Amino acid sequence: MALNAENDEIEVKSDLKKKPTKKTKEMLEENAKQIENLKDEQTQLGDVLADLEKEEETLGAHSALDMKVVHKKFGEGKVVKQDGKYIEVQFSDVIKKFVLPGCIADKFLEVEDESIFDYYTKSNEIHKKRMATELKIKSATFAIQRHEDAIEKLNAKIK
Repeated sequence: MALNAENDEIEVKSDLKKKPTKKTKEMLEENAKQIENLKDEQTQLGDVLADLEKEEETLGAHSALDMKVVHKKFGEGKVVKQDGKYIEVQFSDVIKKFVLPGCIADKFLEVEDESIFDYYTKSNEIHKKRMATELKIKSATFAIQRHEDAIEKLNAKIK
């Protein structure tokens, strides 16, 4: 009979559900609030990306093929191939690859035409803003996941 009494006590304890403490409730609320703020931030960053895409469309595309450039080490050259953002430049004795728009905007390759330089500078600025914005969106996504994990752990404590 003593064995049954112990089992009864164990059943009673397992049926009771823990009530969250004030601190746990505050932590749950804070994590939920942070998730909401991060989702709002993601929405705003999505709008920034859309604006950058519009800027990029307005700027248009510019082919670098046959463009004459100057490199500090290799001298004068001509763009002989363009594959997306990659270009190949034929210098007097060597062909070198570069990445647009940074190679021109950052003056690794110099161009005579100021309007071409301005185009690649603006394109590079848009590219850098896009990369930074995409990084912020990814960071927010990971932060949301961390807060969701924290909520899950807090809820597991309560049970």
